[in-house]
Amino acid sequence: MELISDPVSKPNSLKCTGQILWLIKDQSCLHENEKILIYFAKKTEQLVLTEGTRIIFRKNLQPIENYKNSPFDYKKYCRLRHIYAQVYLNEKDYSVIAERKPNSISGVLGTFRKKILDVIKKQVPSDSENSLLEALMVGYTDDLDPGLLKSYADSGVIHIIAISGLHLALIFHILQLVFKRTGQKKTGRWIKLAVILVILWGYSFLSGSSPSVIRSAMMFSLVLFGRNIFREAVLYNILCASAFLLICFDPNWIWDTGFQLSYAAVLSLRLFSKPVKDLIPLQNKFLAALWDAGSVSIAAQILTTPVSIFYFHRFPNYFLIANLLAVPLSSAILVGGILLNLFSWFTPAAHFLGWLLGNGIRLLNGSVHQISHLPGSVISSLNLSLFQLIISYGIIFCFYRFLTGKEKSWLMAGLAMICFFQLSHYIF
Repeated sequence: MELISDPVSKPNSLKCTGQILWLIKDQSCLHENEKILIYFAKKTEQLVLTEGTRIIFRKNLQPIENYKNSPFDYKKYCRLRHIYAQVYLNEKDYSVIAERKPNSISGVLGTFRKKILDVIKKQVPSDSENSLLEALMVGYTDDLDPGLLKSYADSGVIHIIAISGLHLALIFHILQLVFKRTGQKKTGRWIKLAVILVILWGYSFLSGSSPSVIRSAMMFSLVLFGRNIFREAVLYNILCASAFLLICFDPNWIWDTGFQLSYAAVLSLRLFSKPVKDLIPLQNKFLAALWDAGSVSIAAQILTTPVSIFYFHRFPNYFLIANLLAVPLSSAILVGGILLNLFSWFTPAAHFLGWLLGNGIRLLNGSVHQISHLPGSVISSLNLSLFQLIISYGIIFCFYRFLTGKEKSWLMAGLAMICFFQLSHYIF
C-alpha cells in the first residue's frame, strides 16, 4: 500500500489516506486500486511516514462509521470520495517497504504545497493565525482549531475557510489585471488564455480539488474560451455545461454538498442580486457600496439556505454582518498570503508581511468569534425532509416569477405551495 497524503496528527493517532496497490488472498497476489483511511498509533510519530511511502501490513479492514452524536454523515462523505474502509495500525502491524520521491504532477504539486505551508509557519508563527492562512491559501484545514471552525460556522462565513469560487474569482481577477495589456493579437490571446488556465487549474489541484473549486475553474475556463472566440458567455449555459462535464467526470459529485451549494449560490446570485439591490435605492456612495455588498450576501442565501438547512439543520442569523466584515478582510488576507510567498526570499519584506497578516487574521478571528457569541446567533434543530426541500424551491420559484412577471397566478401558486408545505409536517 502507498500513502497518498502526509499523516496528520490527531488526538489519539496519526491519520492519512492510503491506496491499496496489491492484496494477498489465498496464496494469490491481486492488483487493487482502492483508497482507505489509515490511523497510525501515536508512538509511530518518530518514524518517517510521508506521502509516497509504501508499507505492507496484515490486518483486516474495517467499515467506516459515522461519528456518535453528530448529524454529519461522515460515511457518505467518505463514500463520495471513493473511500469505503479504514484500518488502525500499531507500530508492529506494518513494515515500511520503500519511500518514493514525488515524480508525478500530483507529487510536484504536493511538494509545492509543503513549501507554501513552510513559509506560512515560518513567517506567521502563531498557530491560531497560520492555520487560518493555510486554509485560505491551499485548503489545508488539518491544523484548524475545532472551536474556531464552529465560530465561523455559527457566523455564516464558513465558506471563506473552504477554498471555493470566491477564492478562485479573486485570483482570476488578479490575473486579468496582470495580463490586461497583453494578448491583443490572435496568438497573444491564446497564449494568455493558456497561461491563465494553467494557473487556475494548478491552484485548483493545489488546494485539494474540491467540487466547488473545480466547478469555479470549469466555469472560468468556459467563459475565457468563449471570449477568445468572440462569444459572450450566457451564465445559464455555462452553469449547465460545467455541471454536465463535471458529472461526466465523476457522477458522485452530484450528491456532494459543496457541489450543490456552489451551483445554488451562483444561480442565486444571478437571479436575485439585482432585485435585492433595487429594494433599497441609495444615493450616498458609501452606503450604496455597503448595500451592494450586503445585497450579494442576501441574494446568495436565498437558494443556498434550503440545502444548508437540509444537511446541517441550522441557520446563522448574523450572516449578513459577518459577511460584510469577513469577505473583504479574508480577500485582503489571501492577497497578502500570495505576496508573502512571492517575497519569501526577501527576509525584511517577508517579516513585515507576516506581521501584517498575523494582525489581520487576529482581527478576522476576533470579529467572527464575537459575532458567533451574540445572543441568538444560530437557529438550531431545523429539519427539512427531501420532499419539503423540493417544495421550498417551488415556493421560491413561484414568488420569483410573480415578482418579475407580476402575474397573479404565480402568487396564488406560491401561496398554495406554502399551505402544502405546512401540511407536509402532519402528512409526512
